[in-house]
Amino acid sequence: MTKDREYWIDAIRTFACLCVLMTHAPIPSTEGGRMIVPVYNFLAVGGASILFFMISGALVFYKQQEFSRFIKKRLSRIFLPMVVWTIVSLCVDCMEGKASWSEMGAKILMIPFQPQVGTYWFIYVIFGIYMLTPIVSTWLAHTCKKEVLSVLLVWGCTLLLPFVRSKKFDGMLSFSGGYLYYFYGYLGFALSGYYLRRYVSVERLNWKLKVIPFVLVASVFAIYPTNLIPHSVLQDRMALHTAVMAICYFLFIKSRTFSKRMKHFVFVFAQHSFGIYLVHILVMRSVLWPLFEPLSVNHIIAIPLITFLTALLSFFIVWGIGKIVPFSKYIVGV
Repeated sequence: MTKDREYWIDAIRTFACLCVLMTHAPIPSTEGGRMIVPVYNFLAVGGASILFFMISGALVFYKQQEFSRFIKKRLSRIFLPMVVWTIVSLCVDCMEGKASWSEMGAKILMIPFQPQVGTYWFIYVIFGIYMLTPIVSTWLAHTCKKEVLSVLLVWGCTLLLPFVRSKKFDGMLSFSGGYLYYFYGYLGFALSGYYLRRYVSVERLNWKLKVIPFVLVASVFAIYPTNLIPHSVLQDRMALHTAVMAICYFLFIKSRTFSKRMKHFVFVFAQHSFGIYLVHILVMRSVLWPLFEPLSVNHIIAIPLITFLTALLSFFIVWGIGKIVPFSKYIVGV
């Protein structure tokens, strides 16, 4: 660890990793406490992959990048581990009878083009953002705060579309004729992460930052049972309330002061977070779900418990691979 390290970034990465685990934790066959699942998901979706996009923007957009060197590093540290764990996951599915061995070859060949493990969708999106990073970082180095904010405001308008979804508004996002298409997507979260790191001083933030998340949570509890807004919209990653929640998480954690012990914890966990992300779904669905299903534990208790146990077991798996296996950075990114 270094003295000038920004530990709040490690803390956001740690929190985001736990949020990812929480979104995947609910056991489909368990009925008890099912009404609480969307609330848990709402709280977690505002963190999870959204915060990872924001962290990536905050880190990689901060300086101009040489394309070949930048992409080569990401290929070895992100894409290769994903390929390894995709193959492992496919083998486990075949052994558990969820897939056929005869399909294995075709699925492996499709890995560079399409996620063969559903939860790995994030890696394909983030790699798309990485492909644009040299262009975006060069623009950011020669632009001003006002111009960045203008782009973010246009992007913010697209976050209102889930509330008024119709064929007319869908046309705005059409690649063939929709002008908002070029502002829509997860790149906006990466750009917002850069903006919040460079231009927003947490020392000047007032009490409203602490109030907004509680207002959002209270609104979900009030709106969810009424069906005024579809449940899918309440948990939509590309909706305005999700972005507001993510920004609040980002700034709240950034404003925290960490003890020496907490700095060490978030530093170590963040180092292993990508590996945890890669292995967690196997730990959760092949180990913990079979243990919890016969018990029919209420979701209120099961989701936090499964999240914690998955994080713990996944961490030790990744840590163990990092200590024992040669070239582990190409397997678990550590």
